[in-house]
Formats: sequence, structure tokens, C-alpha cells
Amino acid sequence: MNDVLILEDQKDAQGWLAEAILMAWPQVRLSVYGRLDGALQALESGQPDLCLVDLQLPDGSGIDFIRQCSKRYPATLLVVATIYDDDMHLFPALQAGANGYLLKDDSQKQIALALEGVALGVPPLSPQIAQRMLGFFQQASGAGSWRPGGSPDEEVAKLSEREREFLLVIGNGYKTAEAADMLGVSYHTATSYIKNIYAKLGISSRAQAVQEAIRMGLMS
Repeated sequence: MNDVLILEDQKDAQGWLAEAILMAWPQVRLSVYGRLDGALQALESGQPDLCLVDLQLPDGSGIDFIRQCSKRYPATLLVVATIYDDDMHLFPALQAGANGYLLKDDSQKQIALALEGVALGVPPLSPQIAQRMLGFFQQASGAGSWRPGGSPDEEVAKLSEREREFLLVIGNGYKTAEAADMLGVSYHTATSYIKNIYAKLGISSRAQAVQEAIRMGLMS
């Protein structure tokens, strides 16, 4: 590992992550950016070997950086470093092209060891994230009927316009009561819409709803 880019807006976190990287590779060349625009501009100068990317930035989302960097430099390893361990952040980041997902709650040693595993082909994942992903796929497998088999257009065609609106809302993390308020219906009506969506798409959880909304092009 020669060139590592850190995209993180908090000064303390920048230094903390830099120390963790240097624990893994003492001779690495580090470049640190606090804004999305600066990091994207840096990609014009050449390909980094690894990027450690925060998700919440002053001028945008780290997911946008991941998406653009993965398209421009497919060989670059893109690893999220964040405080967020929920499905609404995890799965869109992986969908955009992230190769790993680390939590800032981990110790520097844990992060350094996770990054060192890259050389052995081991995806850098915090234990909590690995468990969440495992649980997601176990749940999907146990559901039996869920499968990403139909084309996005076919899946969209199964839903009414109102159902697509509800899928978009719940896919963005809103609870049933919040979706009801946003779309101007009763809680009971919102529950019925969500049940219909789950039945038509063969899904059984909000995590799967996020994946389907992304796959169908309703959200990115």
C-alpha cells in the first residue's frame, strides 16, 4: 500500500484515522481532505491505492465520492469509516462500490488490523457490520420467497404509483407512522400499503426494501 486518501471533515477524526493507517503501513503516503469537492479534485492527479471515506460531509455525501472513484479507478479500495451502523447507510455505501465498512467506535488497533487484512483479500469490516450483513442475508434466505430475480422494470411494474411512493419513503428510513404523515393517509392505510409492497416484491424487512428501492432505481 503506497498512497492512501482520507476523506473526513473532523480534524480530530482525521488525525485518529491517519494514526490507525500508519499503524498498518508506516511508510504510506497520506493525503487528507475535509470536503467532497477537494477529494474529487484530487482524483484528477492520480489513483490512490486506498480511500478511507466518511459519509457525512459539509458539501455532500461520501457515497458520491465512492461512486465516482469506483468508476474512475476500479482497482482502488474504498472503505467507509463512519459512526453509522444502520442499514440506511451501510447498504447504499456497498451499492455505490465500497469494499469495506469500518466504525469509528472500533479501536485504532482494530481498524489497523482490519486494513492490514486487505493484503490477504479480507474485506475490512467492523465485527458489528459483519454481523449485520450476515443477519441480513440469513433473513433473506429464510424468507424463501425473496429473490432479486426480476428485472428492475418488472419489479416496478408490480407496484402502483402510490405503492412506489411508499417504497421510496420507507426505503429512506421513515417509520410507518412517519410515512403515513408524509403521504397524508392514516396509519392503518399506510400499514396496508406496506404489507402489499412486501407481498408483491417477496420481501420481509426494511433492509430488503432499501435494496429493492435502489435496484429499481427509486433511490440511489
